[in-house]
Amino acid sequence: MKTKTQLKKSLLLLSALCVVMGAAEAKKSTADKDPQAVKEADNMKNPIGCYDTGYQFDLKTLHLLPSMAGKRQSLYFIFNALNQPVNLFQMRDGESSRSLYLNHSINARQWAGLSTTEKKVKFICTVPEAKNPYGKIVDCAESLKVCEYTNVRYGLNNRGNFWIVNSNDKNGAIRDVVHYGVIPGM
Repeated sequence: MKTKTQLKKSLLLLSALCVVMGAAEAKKSTADKDPQAVKEADNMKNPIGCYDTGYQFDLKTLHLLPSMAGKRQSLYFIFNALNQPVNLFQMRDGESSRSLYLNHSINARQWAGLSTTEKKVKFICTVPEAKNPYGKIVDCAESLKVCEYTNVRYGLNNRGNFWIVNSNDKNGAIRDVVHYGVIPGM
């Protein structure tokens, strides 16, 4: 009987020791991380309230579908996951012939913000290439990370199709949007 009790106590002590050692190791590995790497990892995450919806990738192109998840006036945040600039060239259908092109360039590892009222916006992605002024076509699904704010509050003068954020880190992009007078919803 005594040996069973001693065995139970030993097992309990051993398991408690393992838990403490595991917690100490986890704390040590977190402290050893490079602050720049932690900041870069945070910059790649979607902003709070920006959902993985309202778009699709098809045949190396990006299709934004604002009315799919909410109101037609939508705010998209687009992250360039490459280590070089990505150019977005709008591909238009016949029905959007009176609107301006929404071509844009996003710097490496940066976010851009697009506000749109179009039913559907299509982009093809390219990276700079010396031979071609438009660049080399790349797969948008591998180059970009996209999220949509589905519940956005706009002022009366901020409606339409335009790039709110040209190219900035995540926090800077959110500040630019709020400074412009658009309130991203949660």
